[in-house]
Formats: sequence, C-alpha cells, structure tokens
Amino acid sequence: MKKNILLVEDDPALRMVMREVLKDEFEIEEADNGLDGIDKGLKPENDLIILDYHLPKKDGLEVIEAIKKQFPNVPVIVLSGFLSPKSEAQFNDLGATKIFPKPFNYRNLLETVRSLTTRANQVEQAPACAPASMASHPPLSETERQMLTDSLNAVATLAEKIEYLQSVSEKYWIEPADISSMREAIRCMETEVQRFYGKMNNSLFNAGEFSSPLLTNINRPSLSGQN
Repeated sequence: MKKNILLVEDDPALRMVMREVLKDEFEIEEADNGLDGIDKGLKPENDLIILDYHLPKKDGLEVIEAIKKQFPNVPVIVLSGFLSPKSEAQFNDLGATKIFPKPFNYRNLLETVRSLTTRANQVEQAPACAPASMASHPPLSETERQMLTDSLNAVATLAEKIEYLQSVSEKYWIEPADISSMREAIRCMETEVQRFYGKMNNSLFNAGEFSSPLLTNINRPSLSGQN
C-alpha cells in the first residue's frame, strides 16, 4: 500500500516536477498555499509532508507549527530558497525532519522520502517495550540531553548543506547563480559550526555531573578546528 505524501508548494512548476518524481511510489495530495496546507496537513492519513517556507496566506513556520501540535510524529521536509540562521533554528525547534535548500537534487529528495516513510513504518511495528540491554543504561542528565540535541541539530543542518553542495557539483556546468548559492550555503555552514562551538564552550564541559562516560571523555570543540 502506497504511503500518502502532502506537497505544500505555491510554485506549480516545482509542484508538478515533485509530483512526477514521487507519484510512482506514493499517493500525492497538493496544496498551493499555507492555509490549505494546514487544512490538508491536519488529516491523519498523511505519512509525510513536503513544505515550502515562503507561502501565501500562511508561511511554512505557521503551517508546521499547526501540524506538529496535532501530529508531532509526522515527518516534515522543508524546502526553501533561502533560510536565515534564525528561521532555520525555528524550523528545527518546531520539529522539521529535513531542510532542503532550493535548488535541490530530486533524486536526493526521493531517497529521503523513501527513507523517512520506511523509518516511520518500522517505528510503528516496533515492540512497545525496549530490550533489557537498552534499559540498563543510566538516564542522561538535562545537560547531556541538551548537548545531544544541539549536536544532532548541528550535524543535521551541516548534512543538508553538504547534500545541496553535492547536488550542484553533480551538474555538467555551474551557473553564476549556483556559485552564489554555494557561497551562501558555505556561509550558513560556518555560522552553524560557530554557533555549535559557542554552545559547547568550556563552562558547559566544566559543569560536570555527567552520567555518561561517552560525554565525559569527548574532546572539547576548538574554534581553531584542532580538537
């Protein structure tokens, strides 16, 4: 049985291309503005949502916030031609699963949708109780949980930029606009690394009281890049 994908994108040409890429493997529903995106996004049959940032009537941040309140576990892929560090952090805080900078590689989008819908299916079929070997580990402290969250968010953000740079580098030729986009992606990567290093500063590492040997023994980040 095909999984259900909701495309919330106001560009009809881009929406058409994504529909053609996905339709053989997924059932596709579409919305061309944020208001319709919320209305259709609140249907329980959605297995994954692909969401543009800049939308008429309601923007992507409003759409994902409304959907995640009712369906916190539905994966949401965000598309954007430009994200400031602030808006990118807002999407991550609201539960965005993946962020694709435009233009993006459609093959990578298809593979990501396959992966996320397969993963969601595996979670649904997983046993309710965790294995004893997992339950035996001590719980993380609040500091450790925050460090882990910040680390995963930073890695996810950098991975998205790397995917974009890879998709551009696969072209037979690079347009002047591609060069500007690549420079912007690199700038955002540098900003994310600096922000992550700022959070993982000496005061955080010296706070102590770590229950996990892994976090106790890791190297401290260095702004010089020499860890």
